[in-house]
Amino acid sequence: MTDNKTLLTLEYDKILDILAQYTQSEPTKKYVKGITPATDKEQVEYGLDLTEQADILAYEHCASISLAFDDMTEILEACKKNAVLSIADILKTGKLLRTCYNMRKAVDAVSDVRLDDIREIVNSLYTDKSLEKAISEAFSGENEVSDNASHELKSIRRQIRLCNERIRQKLASYLSGSLATYLQDNIVTVRNNRYVLPVKAECRSSVEGLVHDRSATGSTIYIEPIGVVGLNNELKGYLLDEAKEIDNILRKFSGDIAASVMAIEESYRALIILDSIFAKASYARAIKGVRAEINDGGIVKIIEGRHPLIAASKVVPVSVELGKDFDIMVITGPNTGGKTVLLKLVGLICLMSCSGMFVPCKTATSVCVFDKIFCDIGDNQSIENNLSTFSSHISNITSIVNEATDNCLCLLDELGGGTNPAEGSALAIAIIEYLRGKNCRSVTSSHYDELKEYAFSTDRVTVATMDFDPITLKPTYKLLVGIAGGSKALEIARNFGLKDEILQQAKSRIGSGRVDFDKVMAMAEKARREAEELKENAAREYFEAEKIKTENKALSLRLEERQRKLDEKMQKSVKELMSDYVEQAEEIIEELKENLAKGDESALFEARKNKKRLEKASVEENYREDIEKIGGKIAVGDDVYVESLKSKAVVLSINEKKNECLIKAGIVSTTIKIKDCVKIKKVKREEPKGKIVRVARELKNDDVKQEVNLIGMRSDEALATLERYLHDALGHGYSEVRIVHGKGTGILRKAVAEYLKSCPIVSEFRLGNYGEGDMGVTIAKLI
Repeated sequence: MTDNKTLLTLEYDKILDILAQYTQSEPTKKYVKGITPATDKEQVEYGLDLTEQADILAYEHCASISLAFDDMTEILEACKKNAVLSIADILKTGKLLRTCYNMRKAVDAVSDVRLDDIREIVNSLYTDKSLEKAISEAFSGENEVSDNASHELKSIRRQIRLCNERIRQKLASYLSGSLATYLQDNIVTVRNNRYVLPVKAECRSSVEGLVHDRSATGSTIYIEPIGVVGLNNELKGYLLDEAKEIDNILRKFSGDIAASVMAIEESYRALIILDSIFAKASYARAIKGVRAEINDGGIVKIIEGRHPLIAASKVVPVSVELGKDFDIMVITGPNTGGKTVLLKLVGLICLMSCSGMFVPCKTATSVCVFDKIFCDIGDNQSIENNLSTFSSHISNITSIVNEATDNCLCLLDELGGGTNPAEGSALAIAIIEYLRGKNCRSVTSSHYDELKEYAFSTDRVTVATMDFDPITLKPTYKLLVGIAGGSKALEIARNFGLKDEILQQAKSRIGSGRVDFDKVMAMAEKARREAEELKENAAREYFEAEKIKTENKALSLRLEERQRKLDEKMQKSVKELMSDYVEQAEEIIEELKENLAKGDESALFEARKNKKRLEKASVEENYREDIEKIGGKIAVGDDVYVESLKSKAVVLSINEKKNECLIKAGIVSTTIKIKDCVKIKKVKREEPKGKIVRVARELKNDDVKQEVNLIGMRSDEALATLERYLHDALGHGYSEVRIVHGKGTGILRKAVAEYLKSCPIVSEFRLGNYGEGDMGVTIAKLI
């Protein structure tokens, strides 16, 4: 288990303080501040499962989660000792029972198999609706028992009210009687729980009664008249009876609670757990956290991690990976570049995940459940213990290497610092080599060039740097793996305004080897930045190309789908019309049979032949005709071929402004773009020989209006009328029609709406707006 010193150094306690703000009860705030990371993988996964399920319940199912309850520790202990609880304590117990009931109700209302773990906890909550209700009815406040608490109490309080009334009436007679002249004020007051009159001090002998008090000045004496002494004594008796009955009520409730104290205590603990779980879910939402994957292979993979204690507007996401290709990372780079923040980030992400919290990273972040996390961060020198900076670090690192195992994480800041550079770098390399031999995972920061060289040349060890902008001389807080960075001490000092003469003097004292090394590093850094820029440009261009490709593909699919739906609508509409015409043919034949019953079989034969011809007609008739495209400007009356419909059509009208034309393909009219039409050569059709019985209904365009009135019709009659009207309106070329059905009970309006939903020649419809007829009218658009 990670020790408290490490937790404090990594500021884990501050995370818990923030988490506590998302709880709903005071007991949970105390509990949350004591949460420690788990070291068992199954326990960690279970904690994360609970947080995820709380998020699903609260945010996906929008369940009403109320977890407000009071501290029950002392109350439960009193119950175990069979003590009599106060009104406030009983009310707190009732509140706890109500919270348990509401939680069970909220979870029971959601049937989701993903909530099994949290459901198990909620199902363990103890509920007693009758006791909860009795408490609610018995007490109207923390210091008041309701009249309904018991029949006896209700009866006593009735007697108290009656007695009070008699006393007030008796005293009122004194106020308006012979004693009025002796009174300081014409009022009745109370002293020592007894009704008294304020009598002038000099008139004391004129008023017979008992003295209960005197004013501060001595000018007023409060006397209980002898005539109300008996009534006051009677009232006192009722008040004693009331107190005794209230005590009986409190004892009864205390006994009822004590009978279930173990179940209530168990529920109290469960509610604290639930409150902490939902607090974690809320905190996860606040930091836009994700659930980290948990592994047992010693891998730490943080993708765009954001330090949770840095403001969202200032934090720079950092990605770190450890345990896969290398176990130890040596971070270099300038001071104030963010190395220490990175060390703490790695530790916090691991600690938060092992505590059941989501982490501020991108999806696919993964952490290991380490047995222990060690850290040596900051200057821990102690005057009291006579420890210098170096001594303090070494003392801490000694403890770390003594306890290090193959399943621990070591976070070491400025390893080997605070002493002679040559000795410090040698010591740092030796410590890292020891940890490598132990198969530890470690992130270490350092300025030593020797440590950088070691990292480059040693297996399972890598070097990284915190990026530094050479132009602005400011850190970018980005981690660059595989690259060693310089300390940039002189540049940073110049940026802070240190005199140039001092900087030049310092530069002259740096060894030539160090200067050459810095030049090589600077050249490598320049080459890296240029390559990075080229890579970013290429990635940006590739992204743009992929975006255009995706958009074009989506557009093509939309066009294909639109054409398919239009074809389906056209064919469905024509087939329905043809079915209507076949039905009319049947009626004609029946009429002919009746009229020609005496034997004119030739006419009957002709009718049957034409019915058969009508049945075989289809929307594909135009497809079989020869088409000769001639092109040219399209005019009204021209024959055209419509590619999207795969059909011939005749141009009925042209709208030059919209570049659209109204065409008629067979028996269906529709509006399309002019560019979709190609002018074709007219083909004269030969009239069929022989006698034909014409059954197709002619469209009387002059009689078709843009409105149909269905008011007064039954639903079936109205829908039949509406169907015929819509086809006539389509043939007439209307793109929008008005259907009047009235407001009434709404039955006809609903029937019309249901029909329009499935009508193939209606693209959309709506109720009328203000001025159009409101809910008494439906406006429909035709295809």
